[in-house]
Amino acid sequence: MWVFMSGGSGAINLDHVTRLFVEETGSGAALKAEIAGKVTMVGYFDSKAEALTALEDIMQKREAGVSVVRLS
Repeated sequence: MWVFMSGGSGAINLDHVTRLFVEETGSGAALKAEIAGKVTMVGYFDSKAEALTALEDIMQKREAGVSVVRLS
């Protein structure tokens, strides 16, 4: 499954992701992916709740067999 990152800066293939996680920042929260030991920001959200919702949405779509997800 491919995830197009917010801002159109690229895409990641979840088959190569070790983990997806949410990290709180001073003004919001980032959805990040760890790939081959390197961390990449997938999307930035105004709150931790929004980032967790996006993560949940990605996982539900992956389980449903969706091949592409776009974060905005």
